Formats: sequence, C-alpha cells, structure tokens
Amino acid sequence: MTGDLTCRADVEALLRRFYGRALVDELLAEPFTEVREQGLESHLPVMCDFWETVLFGTGTYRGSAFRVHQRVRSQHPFGAAHFDRWLELWHRTVDEMYAGPHADRAKVQGAGIATSMNRRLSGLPSVAAEALRLGIPGPAPSA
Repeated sequence: MTGDLTCRADVEALLRRFYGRALVDELLAEPFTEVREQGLESHLPVMCDFWETVLFGTGTYRGSAFRVHQRVRSQHPFGAAHFDRWLELWHRTVDEMYAGPHADRAKVQGAGIATSMNRRLSGLPSVAAEALRLGIPGPAPSA
C-alpha cells in the first residue's frame, strides 16, 4: 500500500492491476472481450478520464458509461453476478494498493456505479422511483 490515490498516475496503476485481473476472470472474461481484443492500452485513457472525474472532479470524462455498458451487454449479456464480481475485484485491488479518503471514495463510488448500472441495464426501477411508486416519501428538501 502506498497511501491514498492522489493523481492520474495512481488511477492508472490501480486500473492496470484491476484489469489485469478482470480481463482473465472466469466470470468477467466474456463481457471484457472487446477490451482484450483491442488491448488495454486503447481502453485505459478513457477509464483514467472516468475515474479521475469521479475521484478528483477533473471533468475529463465526457462520455456515457451507461451507453458503453448497454452496447457491450447487447453483445455479451451480463447481470448482477457480473457486477458483484467486478465490485469484489475492485475493492480488493483498491485495498491492496491504497488507503485514504480517495481510496474510500473509489470503493463507495464503485459500489454505487455497479448498483446503478445493474438496475438501469436490467430495467429495474431505481430505489427512489420504487419508493415513490410505493408512496414512501423521499428525503425532506434542504432549505
């Protein structure tokens, strides 16, 4: 462990180790076929932009992660088990390499992204939409 995530180089190191596992994982290998075929180097800059934006608010990622996952899912169906495995590998990799507020944020954001992406791709309603459907009031507006 080298301390907290602090810069793009840290994000890149994290992603290289994570994808080194995910690309050969028995469950995740099929959804990551395109990344393997094109090579990690073609995918890495976009993923670094995404995680830099998530962790440090850089605004360097301008794409739609949902559309990318939607396209991949049309070619290689995946679901909750895949997101659970992705998250397990993500947390393990973060924990092995980093500790601190940004590392914690990477894990929290990873869990939120996996949950949201799975819900949207599977057509399940969001927690907020389901609460509204059931007549459960949301949080009180802040003043």
